[in-house]
Amino acid sequence: MSHPHLMRRRWPVLMAAGATLVGALAGTAACSTASARKGGGAGSLACKDGKILVGVAKADSGFASFFDVAGKRGLQVAIQEINARGGIKGCQIQTITGDTKSDPAIAAQVARSLVAKGAQILVVADDFDTGVAAARIGQREGLLTLSLAASSTVFGKAVGDRFFSGGITTTELGLAQAKFSLERKWRTTFQVLDPGLAYFTEQDTAYRKLYESGGGKVSGADRVDSLGGQSDFSATISKIKAADPDVVQALAVFPAVGTFVKQLRAAGVDKPVLGNITLQTRELPKLVGTGRADAIYYAAQVYFDGADTDRKTDPAITKFAEAYQKMFGHFPEQANAPGAYQTFLAVDAALQRKDVTDAASAAKAMREQRGLKVPGGTLDHWQDGYAVWSPTIVGLDGGKPGSVTVYNATAMRNEAS
Repeated sequence: MSHPHLMRRRWPVLMAAGATLVGALAGTAACSTASARKGGGAGSLACKDGKILVGVAKADSGFASFFDVAGKRGLQVAIQEINARGGIKGCQIQTITGDTKSDPAIAAQVARSLVAKGAQILVVADDFDTGVAAARIGQREGLLTLSLAASSTVFGKAVGDRFFSGGITTTELGLAQAKFSLERKWRTTFQVLDPGLAYFTEQDTAYRKLYESGGGKVSGADRVDSLGGQSDFSATISKIKAADPDVVQALAVFPAVGTFVKQLRAAGVDKPVLGNITLQTRELPKLVGTGRADAIYYAAQVYFDGADTDRKTDPAITKFAEAYQKMFGHFPEQANAPGAYQTFLAVDAALQRKDVTDAASAAKAMREQRGLKVPGGTLDHWQDGYAVWSPTIVGLDGGKPGSVTVYNATAMRNEAS
């Protein structure tokens, strides 16, 4: 579930990632030798010295660390849970880590180091740009390689057949918002869109496809610069008042998107606000004001927001949040934490199969997964190396979150085709 903040540096990062590949290729032979030296051959998932070793190449520092740290912590909760019930076919999971410093070049170096130390599974950053160079190291070494919360649909194609990204995609997010709008009979939408991120423009494309085919109309739109720190949305709000839509779709990053909603409500506009995971934080009602944080809805992979306040929360997610709080001292800070937790439990379901012995058989088992139930959600299937999750709609009423509805991803995609 890659957060759009990570895409700010898309072009510089891509150039850095491209440059990194030369160095990555140069180190391939050394890595292969190290893998063989550790025993079991490249890609083997055999139990070695009582453990299976997972290498984690993610950012503990730099601009990506807020999201990578949350995802890494979600992974740690999953591993603790798996080990408590016997590990992978009786073998405990152990991790080794390295700080990629939010830099693709360093990420590739870290990945090579982790492979040389015997990593059998490689986990990389929760973003395409910051994770692709490291992921290619894992692929070339024959390892099962994962980005547990990335949302890109091109990540897998760019890496190879032993790589999987686990975050909910922009397709599901956009289609879920459209379906929800149509069900609520919101026939006109005013769209507030930051066009600087593919994360938002791709949702726009998916939204319009299903929404307009169902009789809806995007009757107005205004571009904003949430990445640039825009803080005054008065001109946009004036346009919304003039358009008088049924719903306002807010596709921008937090905290700017929260500032927009705050100003919208302060201006007396009580129209429903619809968005995505950028609204999924407990900081939103604090920013908007509890009394004004009403009729706000967002599409997400997992409803975890009400884990310790809403009895309707999946008990398994409440248990996850409690374990997270116990391990790290606070409630999950953002959606990459439960997203990574869900994805690794899905991976574990594949690894537990008797016929899974290496990366190739693990990848095959994952591709065969259909309608897999995990805490708080359903992994519909894997496609081109990315996860297709059945999305949920979360709503805020008086600042308190609640799960509103869940959609079947395959049915939704068929409806839009």
